[in-house]
Amino acid sequence: MVRFTIRAGAIGILCLAATCLGYGGFEFGTSFVDVNGLNQTLTVLNRDEWTGSYEFNGTSPLWWLGGHGGGQVGVVTLGGSGAIGARVDHTDSLGSELVALRGSFDAGYPYAPLDWFWVRPCVDVGLAGWFLYAHSVESGTFVGDFQPNFSRGYGAWTIGAAPGLEVMGRWSSSPESFIGVFARASYFFALTGPEWFGDAPPPEFGLNGFAVQVGMRLGSTPYRAFRI
Repeated sequence: MVRFTIRAGAIGILCLAATCLGYGGFEFGTSFVDVNGLNQTLTVLNRDEWTGSYEFNGTSPLWWLGGHGGGQVGVVTLGGSGAIGARVDHTDSLGSELVALRGSFDAGYPYAPLDWFWVRPCVDVGLAGWFLYAHSVESGTFVGDFQPNFSRGYGAWTIGAAPGLEVMGRWSSSPESFIGVFARASYFFALTGPEWFGDAPPPEFGLNGFAVQVGMRLGSTPYRAFRI
């Protein structure tokens, strides 16, 4: 999974070098995933498998940090991106950490009514995976059927798509480069899976949901507006 994410980011770097209008940068994101199934699984583990009494009441969103790169080829943009996301949930006797990774290819059609602004319908298609580690908060001794140093691990991967809409403003930092700030709204949905591995039964959890990304972008060559 890590190797796939690195490769997807490398696609963007290759686009930077191979196209006449290249760009790349970093981004922060948030996805509003359904965590009810995750809360239910962790609550059962806390109450029935360990010695806790509280419920898990974690909420969305899931936060992401990533990078991207691409280039404008004719009237379309092609590129790639990669990101890592994480969340931590703890209650009285049980803790959990979730780590998610994604790598995707990006294609879009930029429309620029002004030289310093574009609107870009786009779609990302790629692979996403996550791993959840649930464990006792502190070590203990056997109490009846309960075991000390309790832990469970669940992993999954899926292939998905995220159609969306991006807006970007840019400023020329030199005659041959620009600095841009962008925001994108999209919706991620699974095309396959999720395919689970690890302990059973897995939680009812996936990355489907509305997502928002904001970030900064650097262009290595002059940007030209495309108009309909």
